[in-house]
Amino acid sequence: MVRGLLALLLLGLTACAPLAPVTVVQRFQDAVLTSDTVWRGSILIDGQVMVAKGVTLTIEPGTDIAFVRKDLNQDGLGDGTLIIEGRLKALGTRAQPIRFRSAAADPQPGDWLEIHSDFSKEIHLRYCEIRDSAYTLHAHFTRGIVEDCHIHHNIDGCRLGEATFTLRHNLIEHNQGKGINYRNATVEIRRNIIRHNGAGIFLFESDRTSTIEQNNLYANRDNFRLGDFYTADVQLGENWWGSADPQQAEATIFDRRQDPTIGEVTLKPGPAPAWIEGTGPRDTLSLRQAWQVKTGGFVDAKAVVVADQAYVPGWDGRLYALTANGKSLWQTQLGEVADATPAVDADSVYVQTWGREVLALDRNDGSLLWRFAYAPSVADDHRQGGLLRSNDLLLVPAWNGTLYALDAASGSLRWQYVTAGPLRAVPVVDGDRFYLAAGDGSLHALTLTGAPLWSLPLEAALLTPPALSGDGPVVVDREGTLVSFDRDGKERWRQSLAEPCFYGAPVFADEAIYLATAGGALWKLDAESGAVVWRRPLAMASYATPVISEGRVFVGDNSGLLSVVGVDSGDLLSTFQLQGPIQAPVAMVGGQLLFGSRDGAIHALELVFPVNPGRQ
Repeated sequence: MVRGLLALLLLGLTACAPLAPVTVVQRFQDAVLTSDTVWRGSILIDGQVMVAKGVTLTIEPGTDIAFVRKDLNQDGLGDGTLIIEGRLKALGTRAQPIRFRSAAADPQPGDWLEIHSDFSKEIHLRYCEIRDSAYTLHAHFTRGIVEDCHIHHNIDGCRLGEATFTLRHNLIEHNQGKGINYRNATVEIRRNIIRHNGAGIFLFESDRTSTIEQNNLYANRDNFRLGDFYTADVQLGENWWGSADPQQAEATIFDRRQDPTIGEVTLKPGPAPAWIEGTGPRDTLSLRQAWQVKTGGFVDAKAVVVADQAYVPGWDGRLYALTANGKSLWQTQLGEVADATPAVDADSVYVQTWGREVLALDRNDGSLLWRFAYAPSVADDHRQGGLLRSNDLLLVPAWNGTLYALDAASGSLRWQYVTAGPLRAVPVVDGDRFYLAAGDGSLHALTLTGAPLWSLPLEAALLTPPALSGDGPVVVDREGTLVSFDRDGKERWRQSLAEPCFYGAPVFADEAIYLATAGGALWKLDAESGAVVWRRPLAMASYATPVISEGRVFVGDNSGLLSVVGVDSGDLLSTFQLQGPIQAPVAMVGGQLLFGSRDGAIHALELVFPVNPGRQ
């Protein structure tokens, strides 16, 4: 079938002159490219497209290639295929990746077949996202490079045979079968992150020498697996296998220890002692001050951004309403210090102050709409819990240990729930319930009407809200112990970081938990097991909650340093130094980072990317 396609006439596109860009192509159907061609914009492939021998297909950054889901031969796999008998150069950038995907509204692995190559002299994929296929890249007797790519939610992440390939700096995850599958091939597999696949790397058979080192392989069903008839022994270089313990690392490998008829894998010089830095798709950026607004005191609360407007309270007793470029809309005197995150809805801004008051202010001009006051307690001190708008309620966690549910429109009390300790964390809502962390170390689950569902004691104070993992809440106590629960309060796992944690909350994103500690580190843990993935030292203790955005973690510390860390790599990408501790989480407004500091200012930073990005 593949050879026969050479005889097909090009349907939907006539042959282009050499290197002539294709600018208005929307659809290819069983087509053959017989002259050098450039793709850009949106490409739809219905059936098979072949790049003939001697022809180069160049795909520009930002191009989107979608495959029609069609299975004419009824084998359960999509027919869509890009066949390369010439050359393929798909060189995207970090900011403008090239995407290969299903055109279906509900994409599934196997919706399209593969990028297929026989006897190609060059396949080069860089910053490509490839998903929804059966076999991703299926190559024989071909030379190629795959780098900085995100290969995910396919059946297999690649199939290589009698080929020579370099695979470096890729993120290969959530492929049903194998992440990397090869036989009788010369491969260099270096500095990749390979996780959550059926088998991370599958070696079917080989009579060639390959290099597999400096990769992070974890949370695969088998991190490395030998084929059923592979009888030779294999030696692998230094990789991280989800653990520094040699026995635990070996337990993630399927070889003679599980099947006595196949070969044995040895790790020499042994597993890496920790997460290997410099892995996964590379990223480069810097930070530059866009503007700042001086206040009369510390700014510890997170700015709340709605429609490119930001609302920021401070220790100077003012609430600042700002535009995306830092211009003042209005300021309102609150009468007391405010260090908790406000809540905002279509009409109002709600803020809690050290005067044990909640104020509702008009979003247009900051005028007072209503106020609510509660009784003092022996626990009155700085760090109040943020406010939560939920349905028609405003949830107020109070120093005196009471959660007040107020009518958001009027401020009247609808119900209250009393705990034994001060409340310094905003409640979180998870569908039909609230989770509430208390300073006495108790975690509570309530219905949306305030009725108790369950409560559990922990060993130390809870000062931050839980993260919602999808399976249930994850909390961290003041001593640095993380505990994951299901929705019914059953413990799923427990992990001690042996570092104190004060006001930085855990954050769930992409099957991981991120946490900055007062011990001066940023941690990433697997959300399913609690296993530590990596730990990144910070300049000093952090009281800030990390913020995840576009593959990066943003977090400040008490030295006044804002750090940007790669979500997957754990690499330090950029920093920005201020003159006071940064205890506020960042917020995104108008493409900028907005946050307060104890230098007495509200800052906006812009992300700066290389002018000539090259590989970035």
